Amino acid sequence: MSKLLDRLDAIDRGAPRAMGFAAHANQKPAPSLALLAWCGDLGRSDLASLATLPVDSFILPGGSSPEDLAKKTDHLGKAIWGIAVNKLVRTQAAGYREKGSDFLVFGIEETMVDALEEGECARVLRIPPHLEEPQLRGLEDLPVDIVLLQRPKPEGPLRLAHLLAISNVRAMTSRYLLLEWDLELTARELEHLRDVGVDGIVLNVEAIPHSIFTTLRERIDKLPHRKPRGEQRPVAVLPRAGGPANTRPQRHEEDDDEEIDEP
Repeated sequence: MSKLLDRLDAIDRGAPRAMGFAAHANQKPAPSLALLAWCGDLGRSDLASLATLPVDSFILPGGSSPEDLAKKTDHLGKAIWGIAVNKLVRTQAAGYREKGSDFLVFGIEETMVDALEEGECARVLRIPPHLEEPQLRGLEDLPVDIVLLQRPKPEGPLRLAHLLAISNVRAMTSRYLLLEWDLELTARELEHLRDVGVDGIVLNVEAIPHSIFTTLRERIDKLPHRKPRGEQRPVAVLPRAGGPANTRPQRHEEDDDEEIDEP
């Protein structure tokens, strides 16, 4: 299974409880939001400098061949990384998977269905914020694991207009939802994003100072725990015409303890 999906599953379950004397000092509870770094076309040395960023995974551009990309990603060590492409075909997807890509990010228009193999590599659909309602209603039926929403308008700090745009997407799919953002977020803003159904924040390393990643990681780690699923207001997935209504599935009903390693 994809390591990114594993982390999102841990976040979905919530923070673990320490059990008696078995709890150890380096046990780290799952945060309530994931933090990802979107990287431009960077060189090896630049990627090496990013390896210490406190993020859950890196999103790299897919312009390089799988072989060239593998040489670059050596500098990321054991960090989780995936590839973003404009056009995804089967041979290309297979090449990136073989070189260690944990997930693939792709759009709607230029992605070949034959390339979307279910397996160890997570499938991340990147969508614009202005999809029409008929398209939004179809998201639930697509063979993808995660939806990545590009930043909604207007520009500037988080507003109710942004939350509304995010909620419109959240209501249409039970998939994990990531949000691209380009500014620092306060603890209160992070909490509101989490509460409307955002599972992770994606920041561009070329637009955001590296220190902001550390600040956001600290704020995310200090957020109040998510409410137990039974106490949360369910996120409805609106039905298609003639189809049954769905609700966002309870991915994990058990209360197993969970921990995640630092990236």
